[in-house]
Amino acid sequence: MRILDETVYLQVFRMNRGFGAVLRALRVLRDHGGFHASELRHFRNLAKEARASTNSYLAAVIESAETDEAGRLFRKRMRREKAED
Repeated sequence: MRILDETVYLQVFRMNRGFGAVLRALRVLRDHGGFHASELRHFRNLAKEARASTNSYLAAVIESAETDEAGRLFRKRMRREKAED
């Protein structure tokens, strides 16, 4: 799969939506009497850290691929415009 495939962006969106669901569920469970709030807060913080680390990695890879693609398309346009002159 090419890195710039729209599927990549859809999966990043879905992943973040999933992290949001985990964070919301842990917050709701904190108000339930059977769980220790401090433990659930710990797991929320771990989930936030995992989300941030994952997004940082994915964004860096996507940024590099987008920059490469922009350069490729720029060079292609320059060749086309030069040929048209």
